[in-house]
Amino acid sequence: MEIISLNKTDLLAYVNSPSFSKERNLPISFHRAVSHAKNPRANANDIVLFLAKEKEELIGYFGVLPDLFFAPKQPIVKVGWVSCIWVKDSHRGKGVTADLFREAHFKWNGNLLLTDYVPATKKMYDATGFFIQRPLVKKGVRLYLKSDLQNILPAKTNLVKQESGLLKAIDKAGNSILSSYQSNFKYPIDHLNLEEVNEVDDEIENFILHQNGKDYFQRKKRELNWILAEPWVLENDEKKELHKRYYFSSSDHVFKNYLYKLKDDQGKLKAFFFFTNRNEVIKLPYFYAKGLVKDEITVILHFLQKWNAKVFTSFHPKLVSGLMEQKTMAFHKKEIDRNFLIDKQLSKMMTHPNLFIQDGDGDAVFT
Repeated sequence: MEIISLNKTDLLAYVNSPSFSKERNLPISFHRAVSHAKNPRANANDIVLFLAKEKEELIGYFGVLPDLFFAPKQPIVKVGWVSCIWVKDSHRGKGVTADLFREAHFKWNGNLLLTDYVPATKKMYDATGFFIQRPLVKKGVRLYLKSDLQNILPAKTNLVKQESGLLKAIDKAGNSILSSYQSNFKYPIDHLNLEEVNEVDDEIENFILHQNGKDYFQRKKRELNWILAEPWVLENDEKKELHKRYYFSSSDHVFKNYLYKLKDDQGKLKAFFFFTNRNEVIKLPYFYAKGLVKDEITVILHFLQKWNAKVFTSFHPKLVSGLMEQKTMAFHKKEIDRNFLIDKQLSKMMTHPNLFIQDGDGDAVFT
């Protein structure tokens, strides 16, 4: 087996080559490769994709998203988020994953971390010996606003796929009842100084700079506008043939970003919202606020109602506590955890109790 390491320049050459289009299983989508190449935090020599090949056949790959880690009173550290791992079915259990991990760990000097992994795969990560056994945990809240059995249940079992028509009927009936119930909730925002914007401007950046000194991954205008301009998931109803050969998401029916400024009575910025909407599943990958968040929660609930949201998730401490305490139109609230696996070496720097990881850090904002 051969492992090929690609930096962002190599990656662009690869996705534009005939060998890429001939791959039976694609290791990356073209637009995701372009996004990697334009990542403002990726240096020329950062390895972003590892390919495992056997007799020129792709049998596995391992993706890394370069980032910068800010720890108090310490130099800025270049880190890599594990963004994808895939091994061909016929080669699973043969050590391909372990070899990819070893190569990535070596090339990234041990500065790797990951989140949103499937719990069943933790044993695989533990077996590498690279990561802390006990993950870093962020507490969050999930609001369930609509019935969505037709999309939730088939993902968990094949037994109900044949009953998709019945599930749609149940969802329709349930959401009719929920719509009547939720119409009693009103979240007016006319009295608020709220402005929608298309990009992160200087005013937002200056506001963020005063707020994100407590963040481990301090985003600025350049990084946030790169995320907006170079998405990993394109809004497209039909999957192209190349995308069908890619295991991870490359397109979806709805994938939108929304940015809002909230100002006080003196016209000064007091909150910035960066929402994502993927098929009515709403997230808030980046949120910065000064002081209390009563008005900010009203804004969130207003848009959840306006966008006909199915689910909303947040791990921002202020929002989590506020949404758990406040009665909302959600028919169910659930406390959830987001687990982060961190390399043992890097974990020694993540000890400050007041530092923070935004919901969109890593590749979460892209998916």
